[in-house]
Amino acid sequence: MFSRSLNKKEIKLLEMIEEFVRDKHAESEGHDYSHVLQVAKNAIKIAKKVPDQVDPFVLICGALFHDLGRVDQLSGILHGLRGAALVEQFLKATEIDAETGKRIVRIVTRHTSTSHIPPETMEEKIVYDADTLDRFGWVGLLRGIIGKKGSLEDIIEKVIIRRSEDYNKLIFKESREIGREAHEETLFFVQKLKRDIGNRLKGVKEIPFPRPNLTKVKVEDE
Repeated sequence: MFSRSLNKKEIKLLEMIEEFVRDKHAESEGHDYSHVLQVAKNAIKIAKKVPDQVDPFVLICGALFHDLGRVDQLSGILHGLRGAALVEQFLKATEIDAETGKRIVRIVTRHTSTSHIPPETMEEKIVYDADTLDRFGWVGLLRGIIGKKGSLEDIIEKVIIRRSEDYNKLIFKESREIGREAHEETLFFVQKLKRDIGNRLKGVKEIPFPRPNLTKVKVEDE
């Protein structure tokens, strides 16, 4: 649950951050602004359900900033650490106090396992789960397929494994409750898609080349 309500100053800062993030993610693929917005919504939804107290300003800032390290990058490797450095510089130019800034930067660093630094605070854990939840459902499935290299069969196989692992790694039971339907929907669809691809491959093992009619034609005596 949220420990308090946002004040006017915090709302104004959040509006500024939201505009900045929307502009930076305008040209992003996969991890675009719609993903950032959904993660922020997921974070708020989880925070309202968990019994522990959560700071709304720190949480929402962390959710909005979480993928800044992916902007203009070909790879998402270590994007949590890169994003944290960018966010730290941004926050220094605002009226956000140093301690609050550190808490926000920690969220950006720890929202992804690629940083190899697990989340610890409530806000860090919630954004981790909120980001993971956007991997489920139809949109999450498309995000998991677009841009991937390899055969469609191999990509789908990897998606099935990864999405099952993602669901099991959710930290809060409240997150699992929120994501259960979308997760089951994703697995149902990819399993069906896998079967259809398998049937398709069976059907093309032998290409029915048009062949000449080898039946001997009897030539009448002249």
